[in-house]
Amino acid sequence: MLGSEIWVMLAAAVAGIALAAVVVSVVRGRAGEPEDVTIGFLGPSLAAIYLLVLAFALVTEWQTNADARQAVVNEATALRSLEWSAAGLPAGSAATLQRQLDAYLNQVVTDDWPQMRHGHLGNESERMIAAMYASALRANPATNAQSAAQQNVVGQLDSLLAARAQRAADASSRLPEGVLAAVLATSAVVIAFPFAGGLRSSTVCLTVAGLQAVLVAVGVVVFQLNLAYSGPLAVGPGTIRAAAQLPLGG
Repeated sequence: MLGSEIWVMLAAAVAGIALAAVVVSVVRGRAGEPEDVTIGFLGPSLAAIYLLVLAFALVTEWQTNADARQAVVNEATALRSLEWSAAGLPAGSAATLQRQLDAYLNQVVTDDWPQMRHGHLGNESERMIAAMYASALRANPATNAQSAAQQNVVGQLDSLLAARAQRAADASSRLPEGVLAAVLATSAVVIAFPFAGGLRSSTVCLTVAGLQAVLVAVGVVVFQLNLAYSGPLAVGPGTIRAAAQLPLGG
């Protein structure tokens, strides 16, 4: 079965063809012919502007996606290191911190990720990190090794909090509306230009122009990549889930 992203791209391609057909119906009956030098200059110029806007949007989205993936890796690493460090605390504090860590992992996978797919993130997981800080600081180390473990736990909680903050920032990161509007506007102009510019109404010319309209319409992928945690390249919780499944100390 085709995924939702494929259906969106197919719908965009059909919309591109429809736009081209509308332009054909408007310009087909005109009497004048365009000036060849002007058309020869405008065509490549418009294509260059379209490609520049599209490339800017895609590069920006790709960078946000890469930052989101790295944040997830950093969070999984901090979680795994936190498990190891917590094992060195006094038994009661270690057990408490492990329960809190398990609850945090469940919160991230089952609650945080569904929220982030819609472009936002609540504060519950941040409050859970604050509770882990409190538990770590309440630990009463009896040996130098336990004191070192306590310091390591606090350090890993710092890393966990920073990774979680980056995840929250990436979840709400979007392209400026002006860039999205520019993608739409330049796409429409490039689709319509061959017809408005005096394209001959032969089957071959119309077929090539229609193919161009389809290819340009595929630029709708910009809108599908506008959120790092949804769409065809969505960042998933697999890395964190994998870290959670590793047994403590193994």
